Amino acid sequence: MLNICNDIFTVFTHLIHLKFYESSYKNRIRLFFDDPPLSTFRSATLLKLNIRLQCFDDCLYLLDGRFNQLQILYVDLIHIRPPHEIKNQGDLSNLKWFSLSCYIGTHYYDETILPLLYRMSNLEQLGLYLSVFVNKTFIDGNHLKRNIINCMPRLSQFIFYFDSYMYTGNKLYLPLTEDIQHAFIDFPNNNIISYVDYFPEGQEGRCHIYSYPSLMEYYSFIT
Repeated sequence: MLNICNDIFTVFTHLIHLKFYESSYKNRIRLFFDDPPLSTFRSATLLKLNIRLQCFDDCLYLLDGRFNQLQILYVDLIHIRPPHEIKNQGDLSNLKWFSLSCYIGTHYYDETILPLLYRMSNLEQLGLYLSVFVNKTFIDGNHLKRNIINCMPRLSQFIFYFDSYMYTGNKLYLPLTEDIQHAFIDFPNNNIISYVDYFPEGQEGRCHIYSYPSLMEYYSFIT
């Protein structure tokens, strides 16, 4: 697979759109870079890329300048952890459309996803489909407005699914479904579905919020 990856842009020198993954669910092939991709894995013409990758580092490698004209990027990951060999920095002003989904829940949303989004100063359309462990509060409409929408002045479409979960322990205040719904009253998109579940035996709470119609890549802990 890596041989194809490293040679594809030397064969197709004017490629504009690349969809790089196996279509069969049972046979999904994901790229995994042990080291930075070879210098041949780059293009000055590619505008749109759909790709399945192993980890967050691999996503950052795609955004290190090797595709400097890229405008639309769809990425599907297995897991999200802080990067090891590459820094999550540098302006991505050409990117207009970004979609990110991940199969496994992450504990590192604040350290990885938000800094990546803040690099996309001209983003117009965004899709996020994530399961996130949180310490204090669920991801709700207030969080999305404060940490994403208000930081992206050009954003016109935001499609999402968040499953945020936390250890409830001895917390005195636990928000109800009505509280989560209330945070979306003045949200730009009115078609939002949200609900909260608590599991006393496991001392865990989960909050699901998603835009409708749903375009989720993965569903998790649906009750």
